[in-house]
Amino acid sequence: MEEQLSFPIKDIQFEKSKKEKQEEIERKFLIDSLPEEIKEELKKSSPEEIRQGYIALEEDGAEVRIRQKGDNFYQTIKSGEKGQRKEIEIEITKDQFEKLWETTQGKRIEKTRYYLPYGNHTIELDFYKGDNEGLILAEVEFSSQEARESFTPPSWFGREVTEDENYYSRNLAIKSEKEKTKQKEIPEYNLEEGINYVVDLAREKMSEKQGPIIIEVAGGSASGKTSAVAAKLKEIFGGEAIIISMDDYYRGKTFMEQEEKKGNILNWDQPEAINLPLLKEHLQMLKEGKPIEKPIYDFKISEPKGTEHLEPRKIIILEGLFSLNDEIKDEGDIRVFVDIGTHGRILRRLLRDIERTGQRPGDILKYFSEIVEPMHEKYVLSTKENADLIIQNEYSPKVEAERSGFHEVQLKFRAEEIDSEKLRKAGAERLGSTQQIDNYYNPKDRNLVETEEILRISEEGDKIILTYKGPKSVSEFRRRPKFEFEIDKDTENKFLSIYGGKVKTIIKKRELYQLNGIIFSLDEVYKQEEGEKEELGKFIEIRSSGEKIDGKQFEEFLAKLGLRKEDGIKQSYFEM
Repeated sequence: MEEQLSFPIKDIQFEKSKKEKQEEIERKFLIDSLPEEIKEELKKSSPEEIRQGYIALEEDGAEVRIRQKGDNFYQTIKSGEKGQRKEIEIEITKDQFEKLWETTQGKRIEKTRYYLPYGNHTIELDFYKGDNEGLILAEVEFSSQEARESFTPPSWFGREVTEDENYYSRNLAIKSEKEKTKQKEIPEYNLEEGINYVVDLAREKMSEKQGPIIIEVAGGSASGKTSAVAAKLKEIFGGEAIIISMDDYYRGKTFMEQEEKKGNILNWDQPEAINLPLLKEHLQMLKEGKPIEKPIYDFKISEPKGTEHLEPRKIIILEGLFSLNDEIKDEGDIRVFVDIGTHGRILRRLLRDIERTGQRPGDILKYFSEIVEPMHEKYVLSTKENADLIIQNEYSPKVEAERSGFHEVQLKFRAEEIDSEKLRKAGAERLGSTQQIDNYYNPKDRNLVETEEILRISEEGDKIILTYKGPKSVSEFRRRPKFEFEIDKDTENKFLSIYGGKVKTIIKKRELYQLNGIIFSLDEVYKQEEGEKEELGKFIEIRSSGEKIDGKQFEEFLAKLGLRKEDGIKQSYFEM
């Protein structure tokens, strides 16, 4: 025990009843934020103030604690494993509590508890004070293990921490929240180094044990966990390995609809949509050398459709968003988290889904901003601390931006002496005019100037247009991969809330013309940066969506306007 009592417990004469629970079966969840309806419900509730202290803490998890709940006082002895523990509780007097409280110095917690009905269960919602100020935990107790496993948490519950020792009450009592959340040091590798390390580690573990080993590969959407890591490991190990995708364990549309009728609205990017208990059972069977009937998920009908017979192999590669979820992480022999910043995941997701599903890019970005990224922050990123290693598979703009399939070719010239009258005399046809406000942004994790990328959101009349441009390639013109699409105001706001901050604004008063088959603009340009507005000047800008501008046509165009090719400017307005 950590501390001896100043007087033995056996000498205290307990005047009230002893209550013995054979099992304490529970699940515990972090709460990141509360929906407005829950906040309103709490206002109508009568909370209970709780303070508890620990008299004794054993290394095997046994503990002796005292607790005050309102005007009632208890002494409790617990033993056994978390989630299914034996508990003896004795009601004591206030005087007895105060005497024992003196012995709990440095091992105390205080919290306010609310009780919320939820179906056949009661949610105990605890708001912590003191060193743990700001921590909110939800706990649900069950009458049986079956009831525990079949419980579906409400959508506002965060990560499950039933098995996370950081959130055991005894540990909260002896460590501050800052110490509790301090992450362990996890080695990080680039893609090639990381895969080589996993291969070496897998071969080492294969030589140490008889049965199959499980490699768990987790990471955010479009991080490369499937194509860059899991597929490469399968390629290296060949017939010795099989890949299991967590996607096949989706519960399906019918399940989601049934949950919605109960008032529990789920989305496809949270772990409750996955049949984790079945997946855990299958992983355990494979480790024991037993075959499984793996479900096959049909994305066209959003339902499981049939099964596939799988025999165990020497290496089982499990890949999916939640492969390092607390419920299944301990089934893995090697745990890998594939990491990438928000900027890269957004671009990969856009390029992938436009190509794979044909969805409109605005819809892809809207879903990513509203659902994918919040769920990533809540359910995926937190599992990084469960990894044995982290593989950085960052977006490579010089390579991946080319997947856009579209290139912009531009060249501009200073045009201080050119006006609409001179253009008319040269034979230019005026097509219209507009004002365009271009806001340029940097993501939270990188400076796009250093990677030669541009991400901007333009306002032109009633339109809001998001544009991404990759690094420039060597050319007589300014040539770079590009894609752009229209978004609505709500999508813009949600996107910017997850992406980063504005670094510069370019304002263009633009007149559009056509001359000699070439469309160009006459621009008056202003730069606004850190609150300062600066005039950049007057320019003629030529743009083409092809690989280049026709040479002869271009030469004639320049001659008519009195411009010289060697005076061409390849810089963008943002770079000026």
